[in-house]
Amino acid sequence: MQTETPSQVPRADRFGPQTADRASQGGKTQAGGVLLYVRPWNTAQMAHLARGVWGDAVSVTSTSEHRAVDQSGLTDAFDTAYRQTSPDAVPRHLSEAEAEDITLRCRLLRNVDPGTARRLLVAMEHAVDQVLTWTRPSAMLSLTIDSYVMDLFATLSAKRGIRFIGLVPSFIKEHFRLSARGEYVDSRDVSEAEIDAALSTLVIKDYRPDFLVQSDSAMRRQMWRLWRRNLPKPLWFALRRLVPGEARNYHYWASQIISSRFWSLWPRQLRGISGTALEALGTDGGPPLIYLPLQMSPEATIDYWSQDTSWIDYEQTILNLVRRHRAAWRFVIKEHPNLLGYRSRGFYRRLQAEQNCVIASPSMPSNDLVGLCDGVLVCTGTAGFEAALRGKPVLSDSAPYYAPPGTLLAVATLDGGKLPATDPDPARQRALIGHVLRGTLPGRFVNDGSWSADKPQHVAWSETMAASIRGYLARAQVLEADPAKPPSLQQTSSP
Repeated sequence: MQTETPSQVPRADRFGPQTADRASQGGKTQAGGVLLYVRPWNTAQMAHLARGVWGDAVSVTSTSEHRAVDQSGLTDAFDTAYRQTSPDAVPRHLSEAEAEDITLRCRLLRNVDPGTARRLLVAMEHAVDQVLTWTRPSAMLSLTIDSYVMDLFATLSAKRGIRFIGLVPSFIKEHFRLSARGEYVDSRDVSEAEIDAALSTLVIKDYRPDFLVQSDSAMRRQMWRLWRRNLPKPLWFALRRLVPGEARNYHYWASQIISSRFWSLWPRQLRGISGTALEALGTDGGPPLIYLPLQMSPEATIDYWSQDTSWIDYEQTILNLVRRHRAAWRFVIKEHPNLLGYRSRGFYRRLQAEQNCVIASPSMPSNDLVGLCDGVLVCTGTAGFEAALRGKPVLSDSAPYYAPPGTLLAVATLDGGKLPATDPDPARQRALIGHVLRGTLPGRFVNDGSWSADKPQHVAWSETMAASIRGYLARAQVLEADPAKPPSLQQTSSP
């Protein structure tokens, strides 16, 4: 089957609504229902949200690589297909470019041998295709993509004209985003009053997103908690994979690989400079300063949201950037507050060995470093938005969703040895915030497995999210025009 390559198809089009003939062979559920991608810790949450969006009468089927919560037959279909698939198998519904891209971005597939990766990919493609044929959904509700399993669901759904709705928290408090692979989705209209309210919140000097730890003591507790949790993981997930039928479970296998990579007998603490020692860098006559905040890795925000795929090898890319500009720039690097101590062995040591690398204390407020430096360099991190909002040049080759086209500079701009001067222009600030607000929806998405129907606040958050998704779909002419009414799904197919 001939398909367009990822470079030929805009990201929003690859995962957005399309119209195509649906398979009509058989079915395990009523056609036109909702397919939910779930994991054991969010099944109740996703079902509650789906019924809030589409009404109690809608047919809902859960699919998962976790056998215990898979209602769709995905796990059995995958196991059967894997046994029948060779290491040199060719995907039926993907171009070679699409197959290579899905493999590169998945933290499991890129860390196993190529033959095994191809067997896993082709077998899962077959299983996902079968599930979509059996269930014939009109929409799929999922987390934002963070594995090849979800990536295949999104890709094959797009080819069938099935709307894939990926959920992700937002750095805008009490808001969330709809996105498959991190792409910007124009989700709603916003008023000038909303822009005013967001502007008054986001431009304050000590603004910190909800998902960041908020104090030095919390940061230390987070460091120790990450280390303690990771200690048993390599063995724990290896044992989980010994359970019959779970050897190729994506979550268990990927977790075993990543936890082994970051395993250590003691947390790798990172102490840096702060206060007057850091402030003095701005006037010491040395090379100009670039703020480079570290992102969480491996993480969907890098693996799937980056257009420059070199960032997928995150730590090596950071080191390469610092070394390439030794003579012209100094890089002020600060660890992500939620990831302190959780990097691969030797990464901190190699950073500290670079003479043009300045390690800032992890407790330093990010906005203080934005003000100190000449520019900010990110992959997709939201520090880039905070810097752009304050009139600071921001460099990125990954077109993060929060920046309208033309807002950011290419990383190659550093080769010229100088960055253009910018100012915190009020009109530009409003344009940035308006862009971000149009790409977010009201509602708080609890994405840590703690959601409970027994907690009234959690239920209220879910109901707000459901109303927002109904409004988005009504705006996209998928549901009835009144988002306050319990909507029914509209079946779409080619004439």
